[in-house]
Amino acid sequence: MDLVTALAVVGTVAGVMSVVVALVQGRQPRDPAPVGDPVPPSANGARRAPSLTTPDDSPRPALTAAHVAQALHPPTGRLGQIHGRRDALELLNSRLAAPDGHFQVLAGMGGAGKTTLALALAESAERQGRSVWWVSATEERSLLGSLLGLALTLGASPAHVEEARAGVRNAADVLWERLETESGWLLVFDNADDTGVLTLGNASARDGSGWLRATQAGLIVVTSRVKDQGDWGRHGVLVPVPCLDSAAGARILQDLAPHAGSSAEAQTLAERLGGLPLGFHQAGRYLGSPFALERTFTSYLAALDDRFPLLMGQTTDPRSGVTQTWEVSLDSLAAQGRAHARPLLRTLACFAPSVDITSTLLDLQVLGDGLGLADMAVRSGLEALLSVGLLELGAPPDPDEVASVAVHPLVAAASRQHLDVHIAATAARALQVATGRLRSDAPEDWPVWLQLLPHVRSLLGLPPAALDSGGLAAIAWAVVSSCSALRWSGAWSAPETLTSDALRQAESLGPDHEAVLCIRYQRALAALYQGRLGEAESQLSGILTAQLNTLGPDHPATLATRHEAAHLLVEQGRLAEAESACRDVLRDQLRVLGPEHPETLATRHWLLRVVGERGRCAEAEAGYRDLLRIRTRVLGPEHPYTLMTYNNLGLQLSYQGRFAEAEQMYSELVETRLRVFGSNHPYTLQARANRASVVTELGRVQEAEEELREVLAAELRVLGEEHVNVLDARYELARAVCAQGRHQEAEEELRAVIDVENRVLGPEHHLVGDARLALSKSLASQGRREEAIIELQELLDLQTRTLGPDNQRTVATRDSLAAAEGSGT
Repeated sequence: MDLVTALAVVGTVAGVMSVVVALVQGRQPRDPAPVGDPVPPSANGARRAPSLTTPDDSPRPALTAAHVAQALHPPTGRLGQIHGRRDALELLNSRLAAPDGHFQVLAGMGGAGKTTLALALAESAERQGRSVWWVSATEERSLLGSLLGLALTLGASPAHVEEARAGVRNAADVLWERLETESGWLLVFDNADDTGVLTLGNASARDGSGWLRATQAGLIVVTSRVKDQGDWGRHGVLVPVPCLDSAAGARILQDLAPHAGSSAEAQTLAERLGGLPLGFHQAGRYLGSPFALERTFTSYLAALDDRFPLLMGQTTDPRSGVTQTWEVSLDSLAAQGRAHARPLLRTLACFAPSVDITSTLLDLQVLGDGLGLADMAVRSGLEALLSVGLLELGAPPDPDEVASVAVHPLVAAASRQHLDVHIAATAARALQVATGRLRSDAPEDWPVWLQLLPHVRSLLGLPPAALDSGGLAAIAWAVVSSCSALRWSGAWSAPETLTSDALRQAESLGPDHEAVLCIRYQRALAALYQGRLGEAESQLSGILTAQLNTLGPDHPATLATRHEAAHLLVEQGRLAEAESACRDVLRDQLRVLGPEHPETLATRHWLLRVVGERGRCAEAEAGYRDLLRIRTRVLGPEHPYTLMTYNNLGLQLSYQGRFAEAEQMYSELVETRLRVFGSNHPYTLQARANRASVVTELGRVQEAEEELREVLAAELRVLGEEHVNVLDARYELARAVCAQGRHQEAEEELRAVIDVENRVLGPEHHLVGDARLALSKSLASQGRREEAIIELQELLDLQTRTLGPDNQRTVATRDSLAAAEGSGT
């Protein structure tokens, strides 16, 4: 070969090398020097190889195989201590040792630690003496350069590499001709979040004929946010990279900030960060800084909600900042024509994080109407968010339901930084529609209400400034419905916090807004059902005044408040007033709502209760039997209202001494309420206590005592020490104990009950009189006749004045007094 020919060959190789260097560095290569052009002499007269220069023309060394190898070396210096990934690493190492022809896709949401897991595998492979190459798959041009550079290091023809760069030859073929001659290697494609970057010509990532192919020569590992198996084809195997558990997260936090607190405190912070490794590293690095304002895990946790953008957004690389990393995924989806995924995620982030957002809320039409999208666009947006890990699938749905999804807590927190009125209103409307489709009094709907409750609370946490009046009202109405469902389901204290938070959020709607008045009504009922009768009376009075002024006397909400005010009088033992109030509201309900409206029937129920308590038990019994027939037909035999009437019918039988009939009714009622309501519902426990009371009258006192002790233990947990149901169960227990001859024990229990009832119900309440009558019998049974007579005389005077001389309670006290006085003659 002559000198000119030799120089031409050298020039060709050098030109190809310079192209590859430029591609590896992610920039456009300069045009290679024409073949055969003379190369200027060096200062000492020697020839020098052509060099590739930077844009400022400063010289750079010529490409060598060592340079390419260095560019492809895994950045294992970034790797810290690995926690919680043992199973995944063992799986990957086993597939590295025995490739099965599939490439492995480490798939998970941004920040889940996919790259860290791949680096750990790369380091393990290097320790085993394997060849390891690491390429970034974030940009198509630099990926091409990196992989052609790898082909060069493996011995590919420079001319073939140049042809591949020019598009004349298939670049993947050039690489794979060399890869298949090697064995035991590991090739990592990092951050392949856009599978389009992996497309080569007409070969996509899923085809198995492009960059990603089936091979047993080595192992290909891809890290990606794309979790859809369809994007990877049958040669790809998804290896999910989930978030870590709180124990592993705590260890990471303590590695990074060893002086920030205990393991338990670190674990609490890890739970708040949702197990996200990126969150752990940001928090740990912050706490490890000598200039951090928060120096402990506990103080960091306390500051997180108020200073989330600062604590979780301090980074120059969008991929390494919690507040920014998921915007990368959303930008990628937007570039693919799925920009609607962004507002959809913002909307779903308004709901409770890490809690299933079920089909009840995922109404495609409601979400679409709010965001200005077609139903199909909402569906594709959900699929897109799932595909990049910004949503997770929830629990498997029933066959006829749409799948549920959940939002990671940090994704939700980051998304809420972009909250606007339009987004918040869409979420509020979705919640209102979801609650509006459920019945608060239907036991079959109660599990759905419990699923919705965290989302109700979450929307109550949205700042009022982010909501317009429509959004505020939508949330307020959802709260009203939720409180009603909670009360029916037996969670009588739960509405307290909901109503307080809702009133604060809805303050700008004004005190006389209908939804605000209904929230106040629900708060009053929470006090009433928990036995705080004075508080409930004050609240209902204020609500009724406002409703009369704004809604008018015949509005259903006004009638409902009047009904509960009459119910309250019954509970307070103000029986004459209660009967008059019930008759007044019933008259208006019959006119406005009709005779078979549930609220009309509810007022009839309480009117009959008053009639029975005032001693007209036969009248009450007949009324309850008629009401039971109507409620069974209108509402169903197992509706809570129907079962309430059944309970009170048994009470009237008991008042008339028909204990065997009453026991049969209560036994049936207990069985039904256990099945429909569950064992801890206050109504179930009440039915059990009522049954035990008639069992005592039938002489099976030990059986009654055992039942009452079980009921009392449950009621104390559910209702608290001063609830009237608890006091009633204690009264019945004392009667059962006294009937077994343990009179002193019964006396102590009764005095304790009377003390609380005097404070809670007032000394004139008829239930206090029941306990005092039982106390007098206990005293008489202990031979303390004079004390019993004094107690009975005082009680008779009180009952004659408050209940009337012919009331069954007054008659019972009079008979007991006569017996006590007669026993001394």
